[in-house]
Amino acid sequence: MLRPEQMTRVVVVGSIDSLSSAIDRLYELGALHLIDFNEQDEDFRIGQPLPVASSASKRLLKLRAMVRSLEIGEHKPSDKPDVAEIESRLDQVLVTMDLSISGMADSKQKIQSVIREKQAEIHTLEPFASLGLKVEDFRGYSSVSVLSGLCKTDPEGSIKARIADYELFKAEAAGGVAVALFVRSEQQIEAGRILAEHGFQELKPPEMTGRIDLVVAKAHADVSELEKDLERVETDLEQARKRFADLIVASEEHLAIEVMKAETPLRIATSSHSFVIDGWMPSARVKEIHEALDEVCCGLAFVQTMPAETNDEPPVKLRNPMPVRPFEFFISLVSTPRYKEVDPTFILFLTFPLFFGFMIGDLGFGGGLFLLGLIMRVKLKDSPDLRRLGTIILAGGLVASVFGLFVFAEAFGVPFHPPEEAHDEYSWEGVANIPIHPALDKMHDIKELLALSILAGWLHLTLGFVFGFMNHYGHNTRHAIAKVAWLPILFGMFVEMMTIAGNATATSEIINSTILVVVPDVTTTVVGTLVSIPAVALIVVGVVALPFTEGALGLTEVIGLFTNLVSYTRLAALAVGKGAMALAFNTMLFPLIFDSGNIGIVIAGALALFVTQMFFVFFLGALSAGIQAIRLNYVEFFLKFFEGGGVDFEPLKYERKHSIGKTAKKEVWNARV
Repeated sequence: MLRPEQMTRVVVVGSIDSLSSAIDRLYELGALHLIDFNEQDEDFRIGQPLPVASSASKRLLKLRAMVRSLEIGEHKPSDKPDVAEIESRLDQVLVTMDLSISGMADSKQKIQSVIREKQAEIHTLEPFASLGLKVEDFRGYSSVSVLSGLCKTDPEGSIKARIADYELFKAEAAGGVAVALFVRSEQQIEAGRILAEHGFQELKPPEMTGRIDLVVAKAHADVSELEKDLERVETDLEQARKRFADLIVASEEHLAIEVMKAETPLRIATSSHSFVIDGWMPSARVKEIHEALDEVCCGLAFVQTMPAETNDEPPVKLRNPMPVRPFEFFISLVSTPRYKEVDPTFILFLTFPLFFGFMIGDLGFGGGLFLLGLIMRVKLKDSPDLRRLGTIILAGGLVASVFGLFVFAEAFGVPFHPPEEAHDEYSWEGVANIPIHPALDKMHDIKELLALSILAGWLHLTLGFVFGFMNHYGHNTRHAIAKVAWLPILFGMFVEMMTIAGNATATSEIINSTILVVVPDVTTTVVGTLVSIPAVALIVVGVVALPFTEGALGLTEVIGLFTNLVSYTRLAALAVGKGAMALAFNTMLFPLIFDSGNIGIVIAGALALFVTQMFFVFFLGALSAGIQAIRLNYVEFFLKFFEGGGVDFEPLKYERKHSIGKTAKKEVWNARV
């Protein structure tokens, strides 16, 4: 769980005659991470695509053209055909549908193109339809310029005042005034300035002839006829979709798989008589793959394990239980861990919901987050990342509800019972007597929350250094010892903080009497501050060891480690801040709502309280808590051990979503029998 699945370097060797069968079986098993072959020599060279590649590629191109023509790229077949049905019907479908669908698609595009041209003509000419002009009146002059278009305001007064010789045609039009201004060529610039002052937008009539009103009327009639033709073509295409969409989409998927398999030899080594496939596979499956290839290739192909070389970097296949896997989403946002690194997913599975739940700590808001996460899991099945995020939100909301119920005893910022020192505060007692009292109060037990945050920080960072030691142990002794050198420094800082806290909080009192009971109680006072001599000694021991392990620059990180530890107090800060935000809304709105005596005000006020709290406390509080919970893992925790840069395990495999393969069909048949 903390380590990725163990990999073994293997080569699959066999007769060239069994290459196609071997590739088929390897894709079905989905266990071989292929290492591309690129070192050609006299004996071995990069292979050639399988014979089926050419015909499959041509048919695939035709099918994809059909998918585009029928606009069925997002279509999901209601009935998944099996491979045998696809192969028996595919050639007939291609012959029957290729020309007809292509013809209908071409007709549709041509009709749509002509409609756009006609609509452009209408858009340009319609404003001038009532002017009584012909289209050819707008061009063909040697000494006269024509400016035609739309003005936001009537320009006639300005034209009359500044141009002596002109002819103006105008009419009211949608969005302004349609104008056709005829002026001498030498006055064109001035006329353009005048029209610009009135918001002129030029419209140039097309190269046509005839009265504008008749041309526009004919264009409208043409568009109506074209739209009828388009509707007929669309009807024909829709019938083709209903009849062939399932088969076309399933066939496109099947042929894409066939082409992928047929082109696999381009990644492997072949000779005249044999092939060699180099790669990695999970150690636990080597025997299974060997037996499967031996069966399907009749002994002409086998698996040979190879000793891993020093510089080999096996691909990484994370090995986590089902409940933990959604938290791999956070790892993917950073980097895949290297093969010999600790996989921190399980720790994220534990710490993120705990940190998040501690900061939210409310039964109502936690329940809301749980419901939001559940909806995301159910409704977003087509988006794996969002579905995994929904699972994470669900887990965080569940832990927040537990903290809210058993630790803070509150829901929507309202306590189950009013604090003993303030019986006049609003609580849930007036609605239901919940027999749970808070173990911690966010507004009063701030020191306790800080002590718990520091304890969480020490444990979290200690685990980070332990993981760092595990990562380097066995191949880099110096770096492994360096991680050990940081532990006394961190422990010394923690001891000093608990010494200063003393018995001020129940947490520090318990820690001092249990975890730190082995530390001698030898203290002194420095500038009014209680200092633990053993804590100082621990820090000094670690600091002295650092130059021999991390180098002299490692000393500069000592203060950084202290800030890392103190950074965990943000857990307490966010918990108090969220509680204070909810308390502020409740304090302002509850008296206005419940002391009014007006049922309308009560309902409206309750709705306003719910909306404001849900936005500011629920969404903003959850967002900030989520960011800080993941930040403590990314920045404080990961930097103590995590390097990343691993290669994801990507085996030869395929996924059928719209069709049923031969293997799947056989399994279904066996299950029925």
